[in-house]
Formats: sequence, C-alpha cells, structure tokens
Amino acid sequence: SDDAPLSDEASSSEEDSDEEEEEVKDASDGEGDSDSDDENFVAKMAAKMEQAGDVHSDNDSESSDDSSADSDDDSESDEKSLEQRPEESLPQAMDANVGFDWGSTIKPTKITKLAESSDDESTDSSSDSSGDESEDEDAGFKSSHKARKKAAAKRREEEEISRREAALADGTADENPETAADFERLVASNPNSSEVWIKFMAFHLSLADIDSARNVANRAFDRIEFRQEGEKLNVWTALLTLELKYGTDKSLQETIDRASQHNNPKQVYLRVCEMLDKAVEAASSSVGSGDLEATTKRADDMFKNMCKKFKSKKTVWIAHFNYLLKGSRHEEAHALLKRSLQSLPPYKHVETMSKFAQMEFELGSPERGRTIFNALLENNPKRMDLLFVNIDKEVKNGDIDKARALFDSVVNPVSNDRKQKFKFKDKQMKSLFKKWYRMEEEHGDETTRERVREEARNFVAKSKSGQHQS
Repeated sequence: SDDAPLSDEASSSEEDSDEEEEEVKDASDGEGDSDSDDENFVAKMAAKMEQAGDVHSDNDSESSDDSSADSDDDSESDEKSLEQRPEESLPQAMDANVGFDWGSTIKPTKITKLAESSDDESTDSSSDSSGDESEDEDAGFKSSHKARKKAAAKRREEEEISRREAALADGTADENPETAADFERLVASNPNSSEVWIKFMAFHLSLADIDSARNVANRAFDRIEFRQEGEKLNVWTALLTLELKYGTDKSLQETIDRASQHNNPKQVYLRVCEMLDKAVEAASSSVGSGDLEATTKRADDMFKNMCKKFKSKKTVWIAHFNYLLKGSRHEEAHALLKRSLQSLPPYKHVETMSKFAQMEFELGSPERGRTIFNALLENNPKRMDLLFVNIDKEVKNGDIDKARALFDSVVNPVSNDRKQKFKFKDKQMKSLFKKWYRMEEEHGDETTRERVREEARNFVAKSKSGQHQS
C-alpha cells in the first residue's frame, strides 16, 4: 500500500519529463532553420532532461527498496524530499537567463537595462528636484536678504533725514556743515567770512575735487567786499596752499601773480615763504623723505626772489634769517645779515640786528646774541627797550646771573666795564627797578629782593641830592 503512491508519483514525473521532451522537440522542429547555437542549446537541454529522468528513476528504486525496512516516518520524509526535488531541479533546467553567447561574459537583458535606466532617471529626477528645491531655497534666502538690506538702507536714510531736519530746526547744522547745501546756505548768510569759504574749500578737497575748491575760492573773491582786505587775503592764502600741495610750479606762480595784483605783494610773498618753510620742516622731520632736497631748493629760490623784490623791507630779511637759522645754516645767516644791512636804510639797522640777536638766542648761539646786544647797547645807550629785550632773553635762556649783571650795570655803571654809561631818566629807572624786583620775586630769594630795594633807595637818595645841588 505504501509503494502505490510512490509508483504513481514516479509515473507522473516520467510523464512530465516526456511532455517536456516533446515540447522541446516541437520547439526544435519549429525552429529547424535556426543557427548551430540553437541546435547545441537543444541538445544540451535534452541531455539535462535525460539525466534528470535517470536521477528520478534511481531515487524511485532506492525509495522502494528502503520502504520495506524503514518506518512510516522515513517514508514521509522521503515523500517530502521527493516533493521538493522536482522544484529544485526545474530552475536548474530552465536557467536560460544567460543568453546564447556561452563563451563570453553575461550581458544584461533589455528588461534589466530598462529597469536600470528607469532607476537612474528616478535618482536623477530626485537629485534634480532636490537641487531645484535647494536653488529655490537659496533664491528665497537671497531675496529675503536683499529685502532686509533695502529696508535697513531705507530706515537709515529716513533717520538721516530726520536728523538733518532736527539740526536745521535747532540751528546746529550751521555749526557743523556736512553737505554742499549746508555750505551754500552758510556763505549766503555770511559772504564776508573767509573762514566759511575756506571750510567750503576744505570740504571739496576732502572729496578730492580740486577744481571745485578753486571755483569756491574764485567765488569768494567776487562775493567778499573790497574793503575786507584781510578776509580776501586769507582766502588767497588758502588758494596758494592748495596750489602748493596739489598744483604745479606754473600754477603756483600764476596764483602768486594774481594775488599780488589784488593784495599787498609783500604780504603775499611772506605767506608763500611761510608755507614753504613749514613744508621744509615737515620734509626734514619725516624719516627717509626723498623730497627734502627739492623742497629746500624751492624754498630757497622763493626766499631769494622775495628779498630781491623787496630789498628795502626789513620783514622779508628777518623772515629769511629765521628760515636759515632754523635749518642750522648759521654761516649763510650771518652772510645774509651783512647783505641786508647794505640794502636796508640806516634807521632800520638797529631793529634788524636786534631781531637777529633774538633769533641767535633761540635758534643759534646765545653767545653770539649777547655780542650783538652789547654792541647795540653801547651804540644806543638811551634805548631801554633793547636792554629789556636782552634781559628777557637771558632769563628765558636760564642765565639769571647775567640778567642781574645787566641790571647792576645800569644802576652802578662804575663797577662795570662798559665804556659808556646808560642815560636813563628817573621815570625809566623806576620801570627798571620794578622789572628787576619782579624777576627776583620769580627767580630769586629774600636776600636778592632786599638788595633790589636797597639799590632803589640809594638811587632815590642820589637823585634827590643831585636835584638839591643843582
């Protein structure tokens, strides 16, 4: 009874295999005109099916022999294995996914290629969609950022407008002008003020607009009244400074000539020489400046030209003395002093030499300054102003004893080596004792102050006795 189902199953498997062989034969008959590869494929498939039939028959015989010795449990397991074996053998027999080229590598079918291409397209579309989304997000962020910037700029502009309106309302805009309109309003309200015009010029220079600064200066010359010569000269000085810094030698000389036609020529040249003197100082103070030589030559030429044009004016010579002594050019300064005394009238010699002596105390040698003052005092014994200037320079230089010696030489001329006595009046002597006492209060002590008081009493007693004798 147990062998009956096994024989039925074996017969059914044989029938199935016969049917498969018939189908393969029919397929081979239908494809009689195919290539040799197809024939090989059919032959191999038939060989595989025969092997599968032998395996099934062997298994059937072994199962029938063992069924008598094994228990019912073994027969059930064999049935299960027999039921599973056809299922495992069928995929091996129908494994046709390799294609017809048996000697080369496996190629993907059209369906797999289409699947892969669809997968690639899906990934590309997903990446494109994500990229579009990120671009949209970036565009949205940029647009929002631009909107915020525009809003902030508009808010700042409104705040600036409100601030300017408040400044105009309370009058503070006139104190600190910031725009060209502010300066226009200021020059319209006060056209004779050189300070306003010069600030207007400086405003344009801060914007590197030199031509506009020149135009402002020319407007100032037309707007300022002709009686305001000092105000006009200030604007001319500002224009000369502009040409000196940003112009050429030709433009500077043309501006000097124009300014000389509308102002005192000596004052114009003095202003230009003063600016050149400051330029030389700036060039000498800056380390490694290569413009020192050129700037010095330019200043030397301008000073020489000024002294040549106005050789009878002591102020131009004094300005030239100051320039040379500040540059430690003492020999040139002394040679220039001799030339000035030859060109100046005699009544200007004392003042010129006094100025030169003061400059020697400040910029040169104090000893040379003392020598010049001694010569002046000997030749001018009645000039108490020269004596006071000499004393002030000694005090400023820190030589208090020399200043006391000068006072003592006037009060007690016998004890002094001077060849000529000072000839001062009693009123002048009173001012001399006052100056001496103020100096002792500042730099002396009680002993020196008592000595001044004693000298003043003696002088009064002598003057009274001299009046009685007369």
